[in-house]
Amino acid sequence: MTRLVGLALGSMLVLTSAVALAAPPGPGQRFDCSQGGSGVSCASDDTGCVPQTKDDPSGGTVSTLKCGDALGKAFGSAIRAVIKCHAKMADSVVKGAPVDDEACETTDPKSAKNKLDAAILKVSALCTSTQLTLAAAQESTLFASKSNPLSLDAQAGAVYCDGSTSIDPAGAGGDDAGTVDTLAADKSNRVKCADTTGSELGKLVAAVIKCHIKLADSDFGGKDFDENLCEENDPVKGKSALQKYNAAMVKLTGSGKCTQACLTEPNRLALGTNILAQAEAANAIVYPCPATTTTTTTSTTTTTCPGGCCCAGGAPSTFSFTTGLGSGTCGHLDADGSPNFFPLACGGLYFGGANVGVPLPSKVPDYGNSILNASCSGSTLTLSGTSAAQAGGNKCIKGLSASRGNSCTTDSDCAGPCGTSADCTPGGICSASSCSNAKCAQMQCTNAGCLYGPPLPIPNSAHNSAATSTCVINTITANGAGTADCVAGSVTALNLPLNSGIFLTGDLMPMRCSGGTTPGANCTGGGGCGTAAGGSCPGGTCVNDTGRCRSGGAEVADTPCCSDFDCSMSGICETGSCQGGSNANFGCITDTDCPGGTCKTFIQPCPICDSITAKCDGGINDGLTCTAADSPIDGDFPTSHDCPPPTAGSLGALPIPYLLDTGTVTKTAFDNLPDQSNVFCGYCKNKTNITFARRCGGTATGTVCSGNTGTTGAPCSVAAPCLPIPCTSNADCSGQTQGLGFTSCGQRTSGAFTASNVARTIVETGSPATALTTGGAAKPAKLVSIFCIPLTFNTLVDSAGDLPGPGAVALPVTMQNQ
Repeated sequence: MTRLVGLALGSMLVLTSAVALAAPPGPGQRFDCSQGGSGVSCASDDTGCVPQTKDDPSGGTVSTLKCGDALGKAFGSAIRAVIKCHAKMADSVVKGAPVDDEACETTDPKSAKNKLDAAILKVSALCTSTQLTLAAAQESTLFASKSNPLSLDAQAGAVYCDGSTSIDPAGAGGDDAGTVDTLAADKSNRVKCADTTGSELGKLVAAVIKCHIKLADSDFGGKDFDENLCEENDPVKGKSALQKYNAAMVKLTGSGKCTQACLTEPNRLALGTNILAQAEAANAIVYPCPATTTTTTTSTTTTTCPGGCCCAGGAPSTFSFTTGLGSGTCGHLDADGSPNFFPLACGGLYFGGANVGVPLPSKVPDYGNSILNASCSGSTLTLSGTSAAQAGGNKCIKGLSASRGNSCTTDSDCAGPCGTSADCTPGGICSASSCSNAKCAQMQCTNAGCLYGPPLPIPNSAHNSAATSTCVINTITANGAGTADCVAGSVTALNLPLNSGIFLTGDLMPMRCSGGTTPGANCTGGGGCGTAAGGSCPGGTCVNDTGRCRSGGAEVADTPCCSDFDCSMSGICETGSCQGGSNANFGCITDTDCPGGTCKTFIQPCPICDSITAKCDGGINDGLTCTAADSPIDGDFPTSHDCPPPTAGSLGALPIPYLLDTGTVTKTAFDNLPDQSNVFCGYCKNKTNITFARRCGGTATGTVCSGNTGTTGAPCSVAAPCLPIPCTSNADCSGQTQGLGFTSCGQRTSGAFTASNVARTIVETGSPATALTTGGAAKPAKLVSIFCIPLTFNTLVDSAGDLPGPGAVALPVTMQNQ
């Protein structure tokens, strides 16, 4: 109900204030004062324009004030009415007598939809064709089923988020999202908490709409109006719309009714903030900007927005997003009878079942920039992949030193002539007079073959497990495609399927130079960890970059170690060190080991681009110049495609179905698997010895094969490598005998991401960016995705990552239209 309301309403309203009283924008001018006006009436985040006339639609070519005001009120009433329908239905489920809410919502003569239709019809004579068209589209979205993430039925799940019993079971209609706990002793109080939250959200929506209407009326009349005072912050009376909502939430906390984890006071306050932000992105539907008229030799065509595009600033040609660093919670795991039992962090990558050995989450690199082509119709952007040339061109990331960084179109442009392998980049081979490690690539494009994001390190900091750390290089396998909305700032089902190249590298830099002329260089001696190579680190020192002893006994802080035997007092050597806090400079695995501080890893599974020397540390381009692609957020960063991992560690590539969305995405475990419960990602396996079938292309009829997922020789090919066989039931595996018998459908271990195998549903919650102005500043948002990860058929990696199993990610991003 959060995003729904805003996006629903999302169509209608928005206006922010400036600072000093001055002339407001006039009829036909944008509410943000970009076309004229100044002062408190300026709404910098608003789309739409001041109506041009009061009540005369003038042949349908200019917007009218009375129509816009009436539509705003009508949509506000409809949203509140649907919220009441959801409350009645949820209450009936808790009482054990479910009722269908469709009569309340749509079919009864006095339903919310029929009342909205009547209100629109009543004012239609005062509306332009543009206003009526946009209103009809908005109504269609609001009253769509839960399969549409922008519908009211879908957004009900943000308020009714407790337990596992649907508020709209199949027998009662089954088209609304949301659950309630019918087993809890205080189930009545819990549903009252959700009902009250929904009701107050409805009141907030209506109050915000009134503020927007007042602003439109004042601007049309040439009078200033401080909408911020009305909508967000009244420092004197404290009676703004948002302040009233927040006060109601504080009062609700005091009632003691809200015991569900998903409706804590901070979560409820966030619902109000989200709705307000979404409402402020949607003014153009009821107050559209002047239409343009295009005359041809045969006809005159009136479009609803300039050029047919309703995006502020005009029609964009590209849409882009850039990853950032995350904080806070963006999702959770639900179990039967135990909702929201495990939080999922923003900016974190999760993978595996309940036996995953790698401490999660892994950190997603920032500054990963992806550019897509955008085609605009109304407020909808149809997104398509960009070629390297469209996204800024390719550059050489491997090959001779002289060619690295140069523009290119094929790998041969990066290879350069060579007489012997000594002419090639370290690790390269001279073959047929060219270097075999040449690579021409571009990471901002979004067509098949483009790199996606910086190299992703996955250090396994679990005790004595650094050797199973991996580096992941993601490549897009099909041209990107999806939709976005410039008014809401939302993204829906952006498809960027990936091949995740897995490199089992362990720790590439166990000993590293500090200071001198070669800072960051590998100085490991022939005796292994803890021994320095003779003559290394001119002018500096060789520092143990492997581990530090944990606190305990009389252990001294910052004691370097390579194994537990090096820690005489505590007896434990870890591959991380606490930065700050009460355990500063002692060994650690995760941040929880460092009260008041953070745990910094010493594991570098991907080569890094040294922030001091701007040269690669480790990998086949060790010592060559590089440009960091992300921030030094931990000891395994910054990474760069200028610094590829050693090719000898390649385990092949895993196909990852990667769909990004700013809405709420869920994945629920299968119900029909007799051999294993709580399976999110099924593959044909032997249920006794937990081994998995393999065929070329990963299809049930492909040729039986062996080797890892990167097998490209006979009988498989690059286009159809040796992969496990996905399934959703045992019937899908009935013919997979292959000697051992892989007739059971399941994953390696039940559950997801935690030591408990009870996870039943994975939930990741994104958020839209609010209105995007073409050519304007980038705005923050969250993109989320849940997917399946096959196994690599490398025992060390699959056991550490508990693969195959589910994966989930929440990406804090900034979005921009250009």
